Parts: sequence; structure tokens; C-alpha cells
Amino acid sequence: MRRRPLLAAFAALPLPALAQGAWPSRPVRIVSSSPPAGASDILSRTIAAALQEQTGQPFVVENRPGAGGVVGSDHVAKAAPDGTTWLTTNVGPQAIFRELHRNLPYDTRTDFRHVTILGTLPLVLIVGGAQPFRTLADYVAAARARPGVLNFGSGGNGTLHHLTGELLNSAAGIRTTHIPYRGAQAATADVIGGRIESMWDSLPSAAPHVRSGTVRALALSSASRSAAFPEIPTLAEAGVPGLVTTNWFGLAGPRACQRRSCRRCMRSSAVRSTAPP
Repeated sequence: MRRRPLLAAFAALPLPALAQGAWPSRPVRIVSSSPPAGASDILSRTIAAALQEQTGQPFVVENRPGAGGVVGSDHVAKAAPDGTTWLTTNVGPQAIFRELHRNLPYDTRTDFRHVTILGTLPLVLIVGGAQPFRTLADYVAAARARPGVLNFGSGGNGTLHHLTGELLNSAAGIRTTHIPYRGAQAATADVIGGRIESMWDSLPSAAPHVRSGTVRALALSSASRSAAFPEIPTLAEAGVPGLVTTNWFGLAGPRACQRRSCRRCMRSSAVRSTAPP
């Protein structure tokens, strides 16, 4: 994962507290839209520890999972824009859901102040350690032999994990059945327990289970291999060329509205911003 200096990104914000050199003057919340041990949670805690060390102020991670990240995103969108509540964003609730859902409770382009892109992560297709699949070719062959029988889990409908599974179905000419969960950790537990055959997971979330052997990694969704797991092939190397998906993560806060009469806006300045590309 590539990370940029965080304080430099925050310093660019025209919040009054920052202009006075006093930010943060009280504890700061970083909201993760995934359950504990999910990719967003791991990243949020890494960021919180780094910022706490650099500023001397507490940075507390608060998990608000649900609806593929919508619950946490909506909570931050409606928070006071005072510089003390931030959200670890990702491509699902910030970009994909704009196209899939007409009734999102927030607008990703107008309700957030997007600070920075924190990094990118590949997804990994994992199967339970007791499953017979040793390679992606084994998995594809089994799916072709039994259309619709093999299941793959994800952290929710419309997430990048879900769409990557559907893209694999299309690219490989197979049919597997999607099982959505309220967070990737529940899906992982069912993969390990043998209740579903496979799932697409973020590599940091899957890493401990891959190392322990409780799950087996068949392919990465990125264009190149991971330096941490050089033994895992990409989808192209495993026989499915042209399919690449990458999850980006960013940091955002609530954006004050532009009405001069709004009391929320009087407590903090507003800045126009756009969602990450």
C-alpha cells in the first residue's frame, strides 16, 4: 500500500483550527465502515496510530459497518464539520454505489471534504483449506462442471468484492452464486468453516488466514503480484487475462453546506472538493 504524509494532507484544509495551528485540540474519531479486522479497520487503526504519534492527541477508531459501507459513510456525512470526525473511504460506498443505488442517504461529491488517497489494495480469491481447488484453473473447471453450485462470499451487495466475482463469472464463462454478508469477516468465517467455497477479500484481511493455511489464495485481482505474497498469481497469470480490479482507500470528513444562514457552517469553514477519481 502506498501512503502519503498525513499531516501534510490535513494541513491543506482551511479549517479555522488548522489555520491557528491548534488542530487537533481534542480527540479525533476515524470512522471505519467495516467490522474489526476488515481492510478499512486495519487501515484506520494504522492511520490513527500514526497521527496520534505525530500530534500527541488521541485518534480513536469507531467501527460502523453495514450496507457495504453506507452506514459509516452516512454517519460521517451528517457529523458536525468541525475537524474531529473523519471517514476511511473506499471505492464501494464512494464511487460504485453512486451508479447502483438511486436512494443513497448522502452525495459523495457534495457531502464530504475529501482529503487524500491513502493507498490501493488488490483483492484476492480465497477458498477454504479443505477445498480441493489448488489453482484458479481447478476452481473454474469445477464451476463449469456445476453451474451455480459454487458459492462466493463478499462483504455486501455492490461492493468491489462482489463485482469482481461477477466479472470473473463473465470473463471465465462460469456461473457461481454470490452470497452477501454484513462485512467480510463473517464471509471469511464461513469459508474457513466450509459453509461456502470461496470469497473475494482484501489482501490485508485475508493475509493471516493465508499464512496459517486455513484458506488458500488462488489469484490476485491486481495487474502485478504482491511483494508480500509473491507466490500468488494474478488473474491474468492464472488464465483470465484482461480482468483487473483495485480498491482505493481515502480519508474524508463531513463538508459544511454553502448556505450563509446554516448554523453548522458558521462553526466551520466550507471548501469545495470532488470525490477521488
